[in-house]
Amino acid sequence: MISGLRDAVKESILLKGLLGLMMISFGIWGVGDFIGTGGLDPSIAIRIGPKEITTNEFQRRYDQELNRFKEEVGPEAARNVGLKRSIANAMIQDITQTATVSAAAQDMGIVIPMRRLQSSLLKEEAFQNSTGTFDQSRFSEILYQNNLSESQFLDMFASDLRRATIISPVAANAGAPDYLVKNLFTYQNETRVADTLLVTVASLTDDDLPTDDELEELYQENIGAYTSPEYRKVTALIIEAQDFQSADSISDEALQTRYEETIDRYRTPSTRNISQLIFDSRDQAAAVRAQLEPGEDLSALAAKAGVAAPIDLGDLTVSAPVATMMGDAYNLPVGQISQPTETDLGWHLFQVTSESTEATTPFEAVKDDIREAMLEESGIDAVYEASVDVEDAIAGGTPLKEVSEIVGGRLVEIPAMDRNGQDSRGLDAPNIFDRVNFISTVFSTSSGEASQLLETPDRSGYYVVQVDSITPPTPKPLEDVRLQVVSLWERQARTAKADALTQELLTDITTTSSFSDLAAKHENVSYAPLGPITRFGEGVQVDHIVDSKRISPALLQKLFSGKSGDVISAPVSDGFVIARVKQINSPDPNGELVTAQMQIKTSVTNAMREDLADQIVKAFAVRYPVELNNDVIDQTISLR
Repeated sequence: MISGLRDAVKESILLKGLLGLMMISFGIWGVGDFIGTGGLDPSIAIRIGPKEITTNEFQRRYDQELNRFKEEVGPEAARNVGLKRSIANAMIQDITQTATVSAAAQDMGIVIPMRRLQSSLLKEEAFQNSTGTFDQSRFSEILYQNNLSESQFLDMFASDLRRATIISPVAANAGAPDYLVKNLFTYQNETRVADTLLVTVASLTDDDLPTDDELEELYQENIGAYTSPEYRKVTALIIEAQDFQSADSISDEALQTRYEETIDRYRTPSTRNISQLIFDSRDQAAAVRAQLEPGEDLSALAAKAGVAAPIDLGDLTVSAPVATMMGDAYNLPVGQISQPTETDLGWHLFQVTSESTEATTPFEAVKDDIREAMLEESGIDAVYEASVDVEDAIAGGTPLKEVSEIVGGRLVEIPAMDRNGQDSRGLDAPNIFDRVNFISTVFSTSSGEASQLLETPDRSGYYVVQVDSITPPTPKPLEDVRLQVVSLWERQARTAKADALTQELLTDITTTSSFSDLAAKHENVSYAPLGPITRFGEGVQVDHIVDSKRISPALLQKLFSGKSGDVISAPVSDGFVIARVKQINSPDPNGELVTAQMQIKTSVTNAMREDLADQIVKAFAVRYPVELNNDVIDQTISLR
C-alpha cells in the first residue's frame, strides 16, 4: 500500500510487480474488511465493486511475486507457507487499492488523454537509458520479464494516472505544522552536559567465600543456565545427481547427435540495428518524412525538422517484441526510412541502420558444454529414480544404512546436535548442509523414525534424516559447573558492593560538591564529564567520542527528564553511574542543523500525505466492497 500511494502522490507509476514485495514489511490494509467467500465463480479470484480479477490474472501475478521473492531470499525460504500467504496478502492489498481508486476515478468520469499517457510514459526513469531518453527496447524487455503485453501495461499505467489525479490534489496540500516540526527538532537535537561518577563492578573485590549452601541456592535459582539442551543423534542419507554421473558413459557419437538435435541453441540469429522517431499522429510523422532528401538518415531528418533526436532501439532479432511491433518496417533495406507506422505508443518513422548475419558455433567449441549438460540430465533422472527407491525402502521400515547400500548415495552421522545445530562442545555440528530445513526436520521427527524425503538446498538431489536417539535436557551436576556458579556469586557480591557505594556517594553529594574531588577519595570511582550528548546517546561533534561505559537507556532517560543541577543515578553495563545535569542546550536551526530541520519537515509532510491518501482510499473502499474467492487463493498458494 505504501509504495502504491507513494507512486500516486508522485505521479510516477512503475510496474506494480517491480515493487510488490516491498509491501510484505507492512501490515495488510483492510484485510478485516474483506469478504472471504467461495461463492464466486471459479474463474474469478477477486471482485472489487464492478471490477473483477480473473483467476488466471491472479495466478499470473502471484507467480511473478513468488519468483521474485525466490530470487531475493532463495527457493528454500519461499517454501514457507506463512511467507507465501504474506506474499498473496500483500498482492491482494495492492490489487484492491488500485481497483478501488480506479473505480472511483471511472465513476467521476476522469479520462487520461493519449498525449498525457504518452508524455508520462516517456518520463518514466525505469524505461530510460543512461542518457535519460526513453528506451523502447528497455521498455519491451521489462514488459517481457513481467509477462505483460503493451496494451495490458498501458491499461495499468492509465489506471494509475487516474488514481494520481484523484489523490494528488488532496495529498499535495498537506503540510507539517511549524509547532510540530519545532518540537520534533528540539526533541531530536537537544543536548545535555553532565558531570559523572562511574562505579565499576570489576574494580571491586570481595574477600569472602561463598558457603556450600549459598552456592547450592544460587545453582538452583539459575538451574536453566546449567542445563544441557536436548541432543539428538542423527543419521542422514544424501543422494545427489553428481553421485550418479559418469563422464565415460556418454560417447562422442551421442554428443554429436545432441548437438545436431539442438543446433538452434548454438546459432546466433541475424539482427538489425533499428532507430526511430516517435510522433503523436500520422500527420506529424508524414510531415517530417516529406522533408526527407536522398542520402539523409533519421538524425539529419530530425535536425532539419526540428524534432527530438532519434531513439536507438539497439540490435533486434526478428522475434524481438519491438521487431514484431514494427511489422514490415523491420525488413526495410539498410538505410531506408519507413513510412509512418502505428503502434500502441503512437506513430513512428523507423530506419534500419545496420544488420548482422546468422552464425553457428562449431561442435568442437561446445562439445564439453554438451557433455556437462547431458551428465546433469542423466544424473537428475538417476537421482529421481533413486529417490523413489528410498521412499519405498523407508516406508517398508528399512534402516538408512541398509538403504544406502542398496540405492547408493552418501551416509553421514551426527553423534549429537541441539536445536541450534551445535554439538555438546558448543561448536557447529558437522555435516549440517541445510540449516534451515535440516534442524527443524530433525527436531520434528520422533526417535527411531525417518523423515520424509527433502530436496537439497541446490535442488540437485534429496536427503532423508533418521533420529537414532534423543538425550533429554539434563542439569549438569553442581561440581561440574562449580567455577561458573562461584563466578556468578562473586559478580553478584561485587554488584551489591558497587550499589552500596553508589548510594553512599549520593548521600554525600550536595549542591557544592565537586565530582572530581569525590572520585579522588575512592579508588573504585572515576570522574569524567559527559556530553554534549543527545537523548539517543550520540555526541554532536564528529570528533567527540562518547564514553559508552557511562551511558545506558536508563541513564539517558533520567538525564533528559531532569532539570539543571539534578543528581541522578542509573545502572550501566559494568556498574553504576551518578550524573549531575550541568547544562541543557536547546538547538538552533543553524549550520548543519538547518538540514536536520528540513529533513524533519519533509518526513512529517510525507507521512501526513500518506495518511491523507490512506484515508481517501479507505473512504472509497466503503463504496466498493471486496470479495475474495478463498478457494482460488488457497489453491494458488498450495500449488506453488
